Amino acid sequence: MIPILYDTSETAFTSNGMGRLRDCISCLCTEERNGIYECDFQYPVSGANFDKIQIGRIIGITHDETGVIQPFDIVSYSRPINEVVSFHCVHISYRMSYMTAVGSNINSLADAFTLLGTAEPTNPFNYQTDKTSSGYMACADGLPHSVRSMLGGIEGSILDAYGGEYEFDKWTVYLHSSRGQLRDFTIRYGVNMMNYNEDYSLEGTYMSCIPYWTDNSGNNVIGDKVSGAGVTITGRDECVPLNVSDKFETQPTKAEVESMALSYLNNHNTVVPTQTIKVEFARLQDLGMEEFRTLMTCGLCDTIKVIFPSYNSTGIFKIVKTVWNVLMDRYDSMELGDLSTTLSEALGITNSLTSTGEGNIHIKESGVSGNWHWRKWSDGTAECWGTHSWTISSWSGWSGTYYTNYSGVINYPSGLFNDTPTVTADGSCSTGDTWLASRGGTTYGGTKDHTASYFFMRATSGSTSITGYISIHAIGKWQ
Repeated sequence: MIPILYDTSETAFTSNGMGRLRDCISCLCTEERNGIYECDFQYPVSGANFDKIQIGRIIGITHDETGVIQPFDIVSYSRPINEVVSFHCVHISYRMSYMTAVGSNINSLADAFTLLGTAEPTNPFNYQTDKTSSGYMACADGLPHSVRSMLGGIEGSILDAYGGEYEFDKWTVYLHSSRGQLRDFTIRYGVNMMNYNEDYSLEGTYMSCIPYWTDNSGNNVIGDKVSGAGVTITGRDECVPLNVSDKFETQPTKAEVESMALSYLNNHNTVVPTQTIKVEFARLQDLGMEEFRTLMTCGLCDTIKVIFPSYNSTGIFKIVKTVWNVLMDRYDSMELGDLSTTLSEALGITNSLTSTGEGNIHIKESGVSGNWHWRKWSDGTAECWGTHSWTISSWSGWSGTYYTNYSGVINYPSGLFNDTPTVTADGSCSTGDTWLASRGGTTYGGTKDHTASYFFMRATSGSTSITGYISIHAIGKWQ
């Protein structure tokens, strides 16, 4: 789209305002999950309406494939020698950084939102949620705090107390239990992936802690060592101090401090290394495949699949950062969050931690078995995921099509499921257009113990002595 310029007093953002910025050279909108929401654009000094672009005015742009216009305040600019000016803008929700509220004794999300509405100056934003969370919000300590910091910028904020994912839509702030959707969309190297970078870090991983509570009067409650479920990838018992003071309104007992620490360790998966993937991809419709457009409508906080066989990186990941090219109406890049978080969110598991114990669903056991990674959750859910392969040695004709030799069933980690799980499978091979199919029946179909036997099909016979890959994610019950 062509960005729209609005005056400082605009509130509706439904018209062409002061005019379209038709000579805009570039315009990128960056949004992070529960993080920044900003825009940068470049405009030539010789461009139409350049003289109208001023600090404090507003630019209206799209930020994703929905096409909904969002307003951004112009807050700074730079003038390089080439007579192209770079402007930096922030979403109007940043105005909450300059609204201040004072309150105390907040014990529910509803009360927290009510407190934000009392801010000075008058708060024009409204707050909505699908959550009914209760629990103590520590940042409501009787001191003044900015509204935006109380949403999620300081210790003991709404995010800390109740969890969730924010969506900022003009003057409305939504706090979702889970903002995105599980999309039937795969980013695959060689098909729609243009660039790929993966970071895997052990920093911040530990399996035990010494928890403590303290107050400003010098009172302390120190617990004994507490260990969470699972082990770190190093196998070492790595112990850190853990301050849980903001989780209690009054002085807790030693047992309460230790219980809170155990909940924290299990809810926050501190034994799992951080894994982030940055993917630059081409949408299928950009490659001339418009019929697949419905598979490409993905956005921030959606959950999608990534397959990169050379790195053996396959799994379900949450989109945690997007860069939207406003002029081109497409994403330039996406960043996918760490697997431990996104899998739990895809299953509807909240990572929130409150003094009432809400959100106490956690990993009971996890491990690796052959090509499988697996987990058991405290609510009885079990899952495993991995990439498997077999050699394609033949193509046989059948009813006007051709199919390969079978992969054979693939055994799940022993005893993981107590009933047949729900399976998502995707495949690839280097012989051109194919589709993945599976066999049925008791012997070759899926059971609680093994996957179905898979094979590829296509309209004509394909290559042999090549490798077929299957990416599988199975979710079921272990109890």
